[in-house]
Amino acid sequence: MASISILLPTRDRPEFLLEALGSVASQTHPELELVVVRDGGAPFTDEALAFIDRLDFPATLVEHDGESEGPAVSRNRGLERARGDAVAFLDDDDLWASDHASVLAQALDGDPDADVVYTDSRVVLAESGESRRLGRDFDPAVFVRNGFIPPSAMAARCSAFERFGRFDPEFTTSEDWEWLIRVARAGGRLKRVPGETATIRIHQGGISALTPERLATRRATLAKLADRYSLRPIEPKTFWEVAASL
Repeated sequence: MASISILLPTRDRPEFLLEALGSVASQTHPELELVVVRDGGAPFTDEALAFIDRLDFPATLVEHDGESEGPAVSRNRGLERARGDAVAFLDDDDLWASDHASVLAQALDGDPDADVVYTDSRVVLAESGESRRLGRDFDPAVFVRNGFIPPSAMAARCSAFERFGRFDPEFTTSEDWEWLIRVARAGGRLKRVPGETATIRIHQGGISALTPERLATRRATLAKLADRYSLRPIEPKTFWEVAASL
């Protein structure tokens, strides 16, 4: 069965990180490693370090001090240290069911032509607890309008990053969406695995939250995405809005 490197970027969210680490520790897949990338901010807490030390599989800490370098750089730093057949991404504010990594690994084993596999997600508004299901078969025409694959729901073969390149640091948000469009446009195969195994939490501290201070940056990034792939203008959405539009 495919071995999985779990790539978990984090910055200054110690409570969320502990919950994410709980998801990591609960995984039933037998071939795992964890790569945690700290993108500046405060050092890891003693509690987080102790949690990581108790894991039953190898863990690597990649630490950057100073200002945030952004999610693309963080993910790329993690990819440099990943040793598995594939990488499963877990944002520090999201959660997994215990069989998430196993489901993705089985999907990769069952379809050698798949470059990226992804499960369905439950999108939750942290403040109210309301939730929506997010999941549909891959459709490139829909995907360029609504990026419906959260990073925390997907795994990509390490060979895909050799074929299609890594995340583009020019994209300070939506770097995952840009990469997936790039993969699809270059002939890569993206495959859905039905069943909710990821929980995506929408909250004011999230990097994709549509707060006034983040909206201008998000619009500029989406304009760059539209220009690169000759798309019509793209309106900013969180996965909550995306789930409602599918």
